[in-house]
Amino acid sequence: MKTVISEARIGRDSQKVIAGVVGVACFFIIATAIPSGVLLITTTLAVLMALLTALVLRMRVTIEASAENLVLRCRPFHAKTIPLADIVDASPAPSSSMTEGFGIRYLGQKTWGLLVGGPAITVETPNRTWIISTPEPEATAAAILAHAGKLRDG
Repeated sequence: MKTVISEARIGRDSQKVIAGVVGVACFFIIATAIPSGVLLITTTLAVLMALLTALVLRMRVTIEASAENLVLRCRPFHAKTIPLADIVDASPAPSSSMTEGFGIRYLGQKTWGLLVGGPAITVETPNRTWIISTPEPEATAAAILAHAGKLRDG
């Protein structure tokens, strides 16, 4: 049985900015295609951009725990299973913003992010560090350490 420890979504303000930028881009693509005679191709491109944007705007980052594993998901694009025995530490991390991007991100130095903006935690394993968006970093880190059997003192 899996327990959902955390679920984070892209904030409403960020969703509005992204939708607005993509909407203007789609309008511009179609408007410039009308005089050039390639309306069908560019309309198809604009529709594909809008569909991809809809997927991104619905993206969720979840952290689930089972008896033996921690499952990190960036729905609908990615999932990673980490054995609880491999977790070295979990702690709050600095908040991320739109400038860091959304989704699964390689952040350098064996660090990967599952980001939707806002508060985050760091989960460390022997081979990799994960930065994961979560609405409640302190509680999420404590829950992960509890599931891993590695509660901190005091």
